[in-house]
Amino acid sequence: MNSPPTHRASLRLAIGLGLIGALGPSAVDMYLSSLPEIAREYQSSFASVQLTLTFFLLAMGAGQLIFGPIVDAYGRRRPLLAGLVVFTLCSLGAAWAPSLEALIALRFIQGLGSALTLVVIMSMVRDVSEGVAATKLFALLMTIEGVAPIFAPALGGVIDTHYGWRAVMLVLAAFGLAVLGNSWLSLPETLAPSQREPLRLGAVCRTYLAIARDRHFLRPTLAVTAVFFFLFAYIGGATLVYQQTYGLSPQAFGMLFGVTGVAILMGAMSAGKLVSRLGLRRLSLIGVSCLAAGSAIALVSSVTHLGLPGIVAGMAVALFGLGIAESTLMSLVMSSQQRALGSTAALLGAFQLSICASATPLSALALTYGPVAWATLLLASALLTCLLTTISLPRGTGETFDLAGH
Repeated sequence: MNSPPTHRASLRLAIGLGLIGALGPSAVDMYLSSLPEIAREYQSSFASVQLTLTFFLLAMGAGQLIFGPIVDAYGRRRPLLAGLVVFTLCSLGAAWAPSLEALIALRFIQGLGSALTLVVIMSMVRDVSEGVAATKLFALLMTIEGVAPIFAPALGGVIDTHYGWRAVMLVLAAFGLAVLGNSWLSLPETLAPSQREPLRLGAVCRTYLAIARDRHFLRPTLAVTAVFFFLFAYIGGATLVYQQTYGLSPQAFGMLFGVTGVAILMGAMSAGKLVSRLGLRRLSLIGVSCLAAGSAIALVSSVTHLGLPGIVAGMAVALFGLGIAESTLMSLVMSSQQRALGSTAALLGAFQLSICASATPLSALALTYGPVAWATLLLASALLTCLLTTISLPRGTGETFDLAGH
């Protein structure tokens, strides 16, 4: 591992990586309020239009398995720039997609570009830090990334209201181009040639198998996957619940969705500040407990007179906990390995996003039975997250072992 970066260098690196990491959430959140409009334009069902999200997530997950060994073999910088080019070009193409099928295909390729960038940024964090320092850097990174869920839905709602959903895709292309320029100018290579792994199919398969068999990797990975399943089940259903059940306009939905997203930002910031004091285990349990408590509030609100205000309040509590759990559990996953960090990040992403891709169709299925069924799905996934997190965390004095790395 390279020498730990100074505070100023860490901040500069986190800003650069955070901007890259914000592309994926922006590509999801910015067009959520446009889904009903896309369905009307293409004369398709809402469930069919949701495939633009499902295939994007599938590509982000499965693509990371392909790209993990590549960034371990060829370094971080060149693959990163290639992924940003693909993301930007596909955003431009999506703005002129002539059919829903074309839009789904472009979103799939756009997801592959995002997959490549995600593998790189996760690997770069571990290239320069580990243990508590890595947790703090992950938290700082996710704090910066957390700005996207706050502003992207509101910005997307405003753009959609005045210019239509295709303009949203053009804004994503402009964002991708800006991030590409910043990355070209400011992000260095972080993987020395001596630390690179040869790109051989047999070695790649053996590496993936060894990592997947390691319980220090597998258990927290399943917990992180459950956290993100919850997030995408919420994202997949919130559009329909807020706009059709409670009558919000696309612009109002974007504003409300974004304000609720502040909770993720606050959770990530809290994780960075509290991890040294509370420890990984306690902080993770606090995070998933908030996730479950907020989901319970949302479910109760959906069956009582509390309605939308109660659901929003409950989701704010849940997303605060999600911001905490996400930072701590990702640090634990990435600290489980010392080499092949690109492959480790890729396997994490493949587990996480491939499984999470099922969250949007499941939320659509639940919504055929109404908002109560959707809220029940959220609570069930939150409780599963609590169970998996409890199993994955080190106990007692062994906690410091995992924080420091093996």
